Amino acid sequence: MSAPVINPTTSVLGFNTGQYVAFQAATTDVQPGANPWSAANLPPGLTIAAATGLISGVPTTAGIYNTVLTFTGTNGTATLPITFGILDSGFVTDYGIEVDVDLITGAVTFPTSADGKLYAKSGDYLMFLVGQKKSGVLLDLPVTGLAFGMKEFESENRLILSNGAFTKVGVYDKTRWRMLVYLDPDKLKSALGDNEGGAAIGDGALTNPADPTAITVLTALCEFQFQMGQTDTNLTPSTIQRSSQIFPVLVERAIDS
Repeated sequence: MSAPVINPTTSVLGFNTGQYVAFQAATTDVQPGANPWSAANLPPGLTIAAATGLISGVPTTAGIYNTVLTFTGTNGTATLPITFGILDSGFVTDYGIEVDVDLITGAVTFPTSADGKLYAKSGDYLMFLVGQKKSGVLLDLPVTGLAFGMKEFESENRLILSNGAFTKVGVYDKTRWRMLVYLDPDKLKSALGDNEGGAAIGDGALTNPADPTAITVLTALCEFQFQMGQTDTNLTPSTIQRSSQIFPVLVERAIDS
């Protein structure tokens, strides 16, 4: 009987982080032993089923992985080098809110929102995935600072609701910046307190105001602010600051909070 041969793959296997992978390895050997499959240097997040040769899982780390598949059957052992290319997709599952900011106009859109609006309640945490676009394409810019602010009613001041922390996810035309925003009830009380009843920027969609648990829905005017490093030393300043257009967030909060 001839030694087994693992069926070759003709190209690099390319996947994204956060994307479920299922790749079935196969061999010419029709009489495999128990648990004949193994693999060395699989991308983090992927495993191989020793009994079937199914490689599956969700890759977690971008990179190029030179993996070696091994099959041990009743007629001998076969190996096959195979390359996995894992691209950082910048995709965060479940709770990430994609935000697009147009570099030319500063317009803010929420591409995955059914009606294009953002809704939240006082006390919520919002995980934003902020991308900067030009001609509809995400840009990979040298962002050094990112903030989310709400316009205060009484003045032109901005109430900063982010803590300054952010991280880059994705590269090239998949680049987004992940940041966490906390709608702090104490801060919202100060910023939105004058807007109950529909005054100025408030929608004032109000339940019974005599009820201590009464709820009002307000249109909070918000913006993103970016800082980007300037690499050309002949230009000043060394840091460029850009703000998005003001955009509405519908915020629900209790009257007595």
